[in-house]
Amino acid sequence: MRPLGDLLYNLRRSAGLIVLLGSVSPLCVAESADRYPEQVVVTATRFAEPLEQTLSSVSVITRADIQAKQYLTLDEALATVPGVSLSNNGGIGKGTFFFIRGAEADQNLVLVNGVRVGSTTLGTTAIQDIPLEQIERIEVVRGPRSAIYGADALGGVVQIFTRGAGASGAAGLRPEVSVGTGSHGTHRASANLGSRSDRGFWQLGASTLESEGTNACQGFGFPVFVGCFTDEPDADAYRNRAGSFRGGLTLGEATAVEAFAMLTRGRVEYDGSFGNVADFSQANVGVSLSQPLGARTTLHAQIGRATDDTENFDGDVSMSRFDTSRDSASVLVDTKLGDRTVLSAGLDHLRDRVTSSTSYVERDRAAYGAFVQSQWTFGAQELQASIRRDDNEQFGGKTTGAVSWGLEITPALRLTLSGGTGFKAPSFNELYFPGFGNPELGPETSTSFESSLRWREGARRATLTAYQNRIEDLIGIDADFNPVNIDSTRIRGIELELGTQFRGWDLGGSAEWLDPRNRSNGANNGNLLPRRARTVLRADVSRDVGALRLGARLHYAGERFDNLANTQRLGGYATVDLLAEWRIQSAWRLLARAENLFDRDFATAAYFPQAGREFHVTLRWVPTP
Repeated sequence: MRPLGDLLYNLRRSAGLIVLLGSVSPLCVAESADRYPEQVVVTATRFAEPLEQTLSSVSVITRADIQAKQYLTLDEALATVPGVSLSNNGGIGKGTFFFIRGAEADQNLVLVNGVRVGSTTLGTTAIQDIPLEQIERIEVVRGPRSAIYGADALGGVVQIFTRGAGASGAAGLRPEVSVGTGSHGTHRASANLGSRSDRGFWQLGASTLESEGTNACQGFGFPVFVGCFTDEPDADAYRNRAGSFRGGLTLGEATAVEAFAMLTRGRVEYDGSFGNVADFSQANVGVSLSQPLGARTTLHAQIGRATDDTENFDGDVSMSRFDTSRDSASVLVDTKLGDRTVLSAGLDHLRDRVTSSTSYVERDRAAYGAFVQSQWTFGAQELQASIRRDDNEQFGGKTTGAVSWGLEITPALRLTLSGGTGFKAPSFNELYFPGFGNPELGPETSTSFESSLRWREGARRATLTAYQNRIEDLIGIDADFNPVNIDSTRIRGIELELGTQFRGWDLGGSAEWLDPRNRSNGANNGNLLPRRARTVLRADVSRDVGALRLGARLHYAGERFDNLANTQRLGGYATVDLLAEWRIQSAWRLLARAENLFDRDFATAAYFPQAGREFHVTLRWVPTP
């Protein structure tokens, strides 16, 4: 067990870094206003609020970030968020699982434009298949949000907003085209066309991404029971085709209607003893309404559907098929009682269904939820509280809550304290898979606490956060290989985020210290949870040089273990990427990236090596409106 003294030492050391950052020359402050405009987020509270005023730990990845950082996939973009780490099974398009502050992938909620997505059988979302070229913005909330979202928001929430021409800028037609190529036979292309006016907006997009890939898996090992259980030393290809629509219309003075649709289809090759090819598709659609009910009250309503379909093959022989769907509906009313005082209440409904070649005992279930949330501001202090009741057809009722308090010490310095509870509903596989499922399973539950100190003065910014999350009734496997609620964990961590501008340089970085401990009874008590690095460091630097923008980023992850027994060690690694963007003309951009410049060998899952050094080039045409 990592002693508490170590955590306190890291906390003191991080605080020293904040003081050091505050001593940076103020010459850069005046130029920061345009480079760092105030952002508005909605995921933390389900209503719009300035990012700098939220009491939650929130990170935002904008469209500008996606293009400037030259991210290829959604999971690559998420890997740059403090507190988020990934485990990947062998390269682009392969199974990817993300942890938020050590919480498992199935303990984190994923939304697309407010619609709950993911596989109901696995309980996870195939983030590697969501097309990045169709994304306008990503909001990542760290910490439990079950008090306003219900099940599966135990560790945090990732909300994806698809591209729409109504976000900002001048009216008129907006085309955009990009093409790119890179190592391992990777090719990509995208086209987007949209328009906006005073009465509404619309946007259509299409994209393709394909790669010959690398050898996804290098066999398997005993007795650790990991790997792909076969030896297929070939390149494992990936193909992704996607299209999207988003549009909105303003009716009358303030009534707004919006609709979206996103469809993704593709094929992925992998190494496996029971299959080596999968066809997949995801479809997410939704319609929302915003209706004022007076000068201070607004009604928000939404219906949506998300499907996740997969068919697995062994060569040309179909081995299994899993088609899942999630139908959701919500109604939310918020009332502004003052400049920063808001009262919200909402109702949610969710129905999950499964159609499969596997005969499940149950194929659908419904859940209902109701919540109330209040936010008060009094002087330099702010208080936020929420409570929610969920009723699930399978495991009955569950009540969760959260409280946050903020204090503005100075105009530039803010202290926040928060605590909350969360839960994760069992998946269909855990409940009903033939010969394995246990319909008596209850939800996994959590209790978390967080303290944060945020400082921002112009372009200079720093955030220091310490947290603890206890998760009980984790679903594990008993001696008869049946899933039961037996396990527990305790996760502690510290996050530090830094950023500034200095003499034309944009500088940013983060550091994380994580202590994810198994607290279950048995031989694994006190061990580290698998596939989570205890130390992660990130650094970014960039600057403009005439028509060029040059940048570099460093990613370091410490060692981790691949199994509960902590006998399968995965070594730490550090990678360096170089970025360059050439503004050829006002509308044309040529981008180049060297990834893993020093060709570092590493893996985030045992026997699934990551690609070595890669090069990618992109040509983008974005005419000025």
